[in-house]
Amino acid sequence: MLAKSQLAAACAAAFAIATGSAFAQAVPAGYPADYQKVLDGAKKEGKVVIYSTTDTKAAGPIIKGFEALYPGVKVEYNDMNSTELYNRYISEQAAGGGSGDIVWSSSMDSALKLATDYALKYK
Repeated sequence: MLAKSQLAAACAAAFAIATGSAFAQAVPAGYPADYQKVLDGAKKEGKVVIYSTTDTKAAGPIIKGFEALYPGVKVEYNDMNSTELYNRYISEQAAGGGSGDIVWSSSMDSALKLATDYALKYK
């Protein structure tokens, strides 16, 4: 599985870039020099897994925009309540298996705990 920081960078780019095909674009200013490697890895993996407390309908335009911007990378969107999101991510991390690439929570205490204990630093 692609490193969480790499997938997070690819997802962040989807939110920041409004038009065009990101797979064919030059590396944006301020992005890591190996950004194309991140994009290639994401395309090879074929999906980004999101755990979120945001309703699927509300996130729909973001998901659609991401998939249009990154053809070949599907969004697997998992809408759940904040307790379920937190417990699922923590248990998957403890088991050493795969888990969500992006955790998007409206629960500030859960978001802070996950960011403090599990998030990789963006370089």
